[in-house]
Amino acid sequence: MMRTSSEHELLPQSPTSPTAPYGRHTPRGSLWPDEEGGEPEARRHKFARRRRGGAAAWCAGLAWTDRLRWIIGALVVGGFFYASLLDHGTDARERIRDSLHSAAHRLHDLTAEKAGMNKSLVLNFPDEPQDTFMSQLKPGVRYITTMSYGGHANQFMAIENLLYLSKLLSRVAIVPTLSPLHFNETPRDFSTFYDLDRFYRETEIPAVEMSAFKPWNFTRPAVKEQISCWSVLEQTAGNRNVNDGSLAAHQIAVKYWALPPMERGSEGFNIWFESLHSFDFGRLKRDKWIERVKKELIPQQYPQVHPSADPSHERAETLKPGFDPLGSPPPDENLFCLDTTFFLGSRILPPAYPLPDKRYEAPRLYEGHGWLQAGQFLRFSTHLEELATIYLQDLFGTVTIPPFIAVHLRRGDFQSARGLTSLEAFTDAVQRVRDRLDWRMDHPDGWVGAGHAQQKYFSGVRARHYAVVATTDEAPSSDFVRQLKEDLGWKVVDHEHMHTEEELGAWYPTMIDAAVLARGRGFVGTEWSTFSYLAGLRVKYRISTSIAYSSIVFLLVN
Repeated sequence: MMRTSSEHELLPQSPTSPTAPYGRHTPRGSLWPDEEGGEPEARRHKFARRRRGGAAAWCAGLAWTDRLRWIIGALVVGGFFYASLLDHGTDARERIRDSLHSAAHRLHDLTAEKAGMNKSLVLNFPDEPQDTFMSQLKPGVRYITTMSYGGHANQFMAIENLLYLSKLLSRVAIVPTLSPLHFNETPRDFSTFYDLDRFYRETEIPAVEMSAFKPWNFTRPAVKEQISCWSVLEQTAGNRNVNDGSLAAHQIAVKYWALPPMERGSEGFNIWFESLHSFDFGRLKRDKWIERVKKELIPQQYPQVHPSADPSHERAETLKPGFDPLGSPPPDENLFCLDTTFFLGSRILPPAYPLPDKRYEAPRLYEGHGWLQAGQFLRFSTHLEELATIYLQDLFGTVTIPPFIAVHLRRGDFQSARGLTSLEAFTDAVQRVRDRLDWRMDHPDGWVGAGHAQQKYFSGVRARHYAVVATTDEAPSSDFVRQLKEDLGWKVVDHEHMHTEEELGAWYPTMIDAAVLARGRGFVGTEWSTFSYLAGLRVKYRISTSIAYSSIVFLLVN
């Protein structure tokens, strides 16, 4: 989808975006200048104290750039305060454009960033992406990367697995570019929607986006390159990853290599993380496997039943497409590439001992090491959190957002793939969430699990009075959405009303839905939807940075 230059001004630009020069880029915005150790609340208190101490005298001692930061900060805050006084019917398009994208992003460009990882340790040219990917790889540094697979939720889960695996293998994660599978858009850097610098500060897992190595700029011809990757998908699903859009965006072609048989995670399908750890660590065994792949031409489309006098010729004819062990080198020792990390899993063990007097919420299969060690620390970017706030304020018609239960109703493609979940199943699940939240309010020490230590409630507000905020892929004008709003009284995010795609682009309906759902005190989702899985985990582990999420419940229905 082509955009005019004015439309591009509404989008956060990456250092490799087609509309932005190679200049200093900060992936996060803030309404207040960053200070050492200063979260937004602390910065507001500091600003208030300084203002009371004589703002004019204090300002006189500042450099002009610092004065400009504070002036714009005051204008932004004043703008948001003014927007809160506007009539609820004020055009949503103007609210989004004026209150966020103009002033806030000008301040975003002036505000110093909290330091992330030192990229000069892992990039030959840390200040600018290069024409070739390989020219950025630093000698002696061990890297790991992967390709995109599926929609955004699947890509996120693959990236969290990549980040955990990079920690396990002691490698630097090269985070793939997000690929638009279900809509017509350009790729996006991961940091457009997620705070990678904060992730590094909290986990110390080194991670650098692919665009820092080589741009995905489509305005000029890119140098074509080729790398070799081990195929997780062939090992699990029988064929290579043919749906990648991430490496392809950087003009990097892939030759695939088969993995040896590997042990599986708890669910019996995904490759166990530790198997890849052993494969990477055991160089002698890996070299023997490479020689066997070359000799036997693995993987074969089907086993030979009647070998001929020249089996090598026949095996070359029946080699699976995309695999060429004789014509392409094996994956590089220092660049551990997998065609997907989505199909990796953990082995989840029960608690060491039971707690008979407490309710225990057992982890689900997708709540493994990828989530626990990496995914839960991937917070949304400030830019996306600000948008979620605007959308929720519009839904409730107030500046203060009350507690609510979040519901994700996936229908669309599920109607033919798995059948639709009845509305009654969702309403029953919402009631169960209300009951469980009320029980937790009455028995704060009667349960254990994620979020227990941070449980906090709105004084005097019971869960049975919580509003319900829903997101769905049904059209806002459909009878189904009308039933949610009129019969049930639920508040449904309406991207047509907010002009989301027109103002921000096709990426944003999905991303804003994700950020809105994460604000729930409880969650009800659609079984088999990875988007629901992630939304539920974010609520359960209180991932969103705007308010404290605790004592939450989430259910999935089918």
